[in-house]
This record gives sequence, structure tokens and C-alpha cells, in this order.
Amino acid sequence: MGREENLQWFLIKRFIEILAVVGIAEYVITFLMNQYVMPVLLARFFPNYLDKLSLGGVEIFLLLVAMLLIILVSALQLVVPAGVRSTVQFAGEQIQRGLFYLLPGTHVNVSMVRMEKQDMIVFFLVMAVVALVILLPYILGAVVFARITMREFKEIQRGREAAKQEFDRKRNLMLSDIAHDLRTPMTTVAGYAKALSDGMVTDPVCRQEYLEAIQNKSVRMNDLINLLFEYVKLDSDGFKLERKQVDLCELLRENAALVYSDVESAGMELDAEIPEECMQVSVDTMQFSRVVTNLLINAVRHNPAGTRIGLLVHGDLDRIHVMIADTGSLIPEELSEKLFEPFAKADASRAGGGSGLGLSIAQKVVQMHGWELKLVQQPQIQHYPGAERYAKAFVIRIEDAE
Repeated sequence: MGREENLQWFLIKRFIEILAVVGIAEYVITFLMNQYVMPVLLARFFPNYLDKLSLGGVEIFLLLVAMLLIILVSALQLVVPAGVRSTVQFAGEQIQRGLFYLLPGTHVNVSMVRMEKQDMIVFFLVMAVVALVILLPYILGAVVFARITMREFKEIQRGREAAKQEFDRKRNLMLSDIAHDLRTPMTTVAGYAKALSDGMVTDPVCRQEYLEAIQNKSVRMNDLINLLFEYVKLDSDGFKLERKQVDLCELLRENAALVYSDVESAGMELDAEIPEECMQVSVDTMQFSRVVTNLLINAVRHNPAGTRIGLLVHGDLDRIHVMIADTGSLIPEELSEKLFEPFAKADASRAGGGSGLGLSIAQKVVQMHGWELKLVQQPQIQHYPGAERYAKAFVIRIEDAE
């Protein structure tokens, strides 16, 4: 995408460079023409014209147009009735007078109207070649710029195709993983349900275990389906955030309360360091709460018992940092670089479960708010006040705080 985003400035830069080269080339060619070619032409076709002539590219093209008109007028004199020839000749003289502005002194020493027809045609053809030589830098410049533009568009198209292939590859892996995650509990649910339906389980304790297993597997399948639906919904054209002004600190306290029991059940501790002051932000409360609770639950699921989890808020001028930190192990660099990519989990080990969509959804929601979500680990985490004692943290940077 970077290449596509910079295409406009790249083409403007190349256009200016080519235009400068073309301008210099045109100046050199015109200078050489006036120094060496035009004196020879004037000496050959207008021996009485002794002034030094200096013509630019535009003047040469205007001269060609005037010459062509004079040639046509001269040819017209041969076919019109005798009574009209004087009028035609007058038209030719008017065109000749127009050349006075291009060739100083031509009204004294030069008369193209009275030139021999053969000389006039030869002179016109020679001047046409001169004009073509002057045009050559512009033609070559246009060809070079067109090739550069076509090459860039082809590279962008190749990049799009490669990105689409990579997206399809990761999507297929993700769908395969989700199918695997759905098939396993579905097999269990189907097997347990049939066993209960056929009366194969008579022990009340076993029956209760089977029912609990069916319930747990059903919840897992429902969570997977909801996660996939949420990701697709965020990518749809009709989706938009329902933002409103709320107290961020109060909203985060509510989120912490929602996951507190999960943290305790996992044998962990939750440190909620949230200021008592009011921090007003414009936010979609439902989507943002899903981001925060998802990051907190991830910290619970992917860290061992005894881990301390922190929900930290630090305000600085018009910027707020919301940090979901933990004292668990660091995430390997090769995995952390792709942590927020859609379907990234599908490429890595499936240890710990998960579809790989949770963090991608979280980042998408944060970016839709115009904010930033990133992973910070030791030692970089030392730069964030209050987070120094943790190993890593997901940091939400909020810029539009009031």
C-alpha cells in the first residue's frame, strides 16, 4: 500500500525531472539551430536577408503554419478564375505581413509569396524537419513518462495481486482452523447427545458431566461463530461506530468489573490503576468495551497462574494511554511483528487455541476511532509511566481526549 499511497508524489517528482531535462534539451537544440542551421537556410533561400535570426520553438511552428498557408494560397491561384486571383494574392500578402513579427526585416529583403514554388516547398519541408527535431525531446519525454507510469501501475497491480493471494492464503488457513475448532466440539456434542439419547449413560453423575461438556462445547462453538461474524461485520460497508461522549475512566472500571471473576478463577491478580478524575472521550462504548475486555481475557488465557494483570490509564495533555499489561512471558519478536494481522494465528502454532482474529478485531476497532493500538514489551515499556513493573502491555493511544 505504501507504493500506491506515494504514487501521486512519485509521478509529480518524475514529471518535474523529465520536464527539466526536456527544457534543457529543447534550449540546447534551439540554440544550435539558431547558431548553425538557420543562417545556412536563410543564406540558401533568402540571400538578401542579412540580419541574425533567432527563433524559438513556438516561433518556428508559427512560421510553418504561415508557410503552409502561403503554399495553399499559391496553389489556389492556379485554379481560381483570373478575376479572383488578385484577391487570393492579397490574402497571401497579408499572411506574408504576419511573418514580419517572426522575421524582423522580412518586409524589405524577404518575400515568400514571390518565391519559386519548388523552393517554397523545399523550405517548408526543411523547416518541418527542424520543428520535428525541436519536438523530439518532448516526444521522448512523454514516452519515458508514460513508461514510468505504466511500470508503476503494473507494480501496484502485482502488489495488489500478491496481497490478495496472501490474504486468501491466510483466510483459507483461518477457515480451516475454525472448521477444525468447530468440528472437534461438534463431534463431542453429537457423541454425548447420542449417548444420553440412547440411554447409555445411567449414572446421574456421568449424565451431569456429559451435560456440562455439551454446554461448554456449545459455548465454545458459539464464541467462534460470533468472533467470525464480528470480524466480517467490521469489514462491511454499512458498519459505522455509534460514538458518544463518555467518561473513559468510568467505562474502564466497568470493563474491569466484568472480567474480575475470570482473573480470580485463573489464579491471577488484577491491578486497576484508573484515575478518579473524569476523562471525556468520544467513543463507541460497546465496541471499545469489547476491545478492552478481549485484551484482558487474552492476558488471562495466555499467561500462567500467578500473573499480575494491569489495567492502567495515564493522561498527558490531550493524549491518554490505556494499557492492558501483564507480568507474563514476552512474546517472541517474529510473532509480535504479525500479531495484529488478520488470520495471523493460522500461520503460527495453535497452542493455546484461538482463531487469530481477536487482536485484529481489536486493532480495527481502535483504528476506526482514529486511535492507535500497539504491543510494547521490555525494555521499551519503561517509557510508559506506571507500566515499568510489567513485562508487556497492549497500549491504546487516544488522541482526541478533552
